This record gives sequence, structure tokens and C-alpha cells, in this order.
Amino acid sequence: MKTIKELNEEKIPIIRIDNSLEKYIKMPIFQEKVDEANEMLRTVGLPKIKIK
Repeated sequence: MKTIKELNEEKIPIIRIDNSLEKYIKMPIFQEKVDEANEMLRTVGLPKIKIK
């Protein structure tokens, strides 16, 4: 394992992943907003893009 000094000299970001966040993968967060956006897309549709 490298020392902190060696890691700092390499200028590579150190990322530690928090595994306790895995419980949120299947949890519907902001489900009301998602349902509202899906309904709007279903009724109105996507905006038309004009190609020149």
C-alpha cells in the first residue's frame, strides 16, 4: 500500500465508495416527480427539433 505522500505526488484523485448507499438503488426517490414527468411526456411528447 502506498503512503499518503506517494499518493499526493501522483496527483490522482482518491475516491472512497460508501457501500451503505447501495440500499438506494432500487428505492424510488422522488417518485411523484418521476410520475409527473412521465405523464407530461406521454401527453405532450418531446419537443420538435428543427434541422437547418
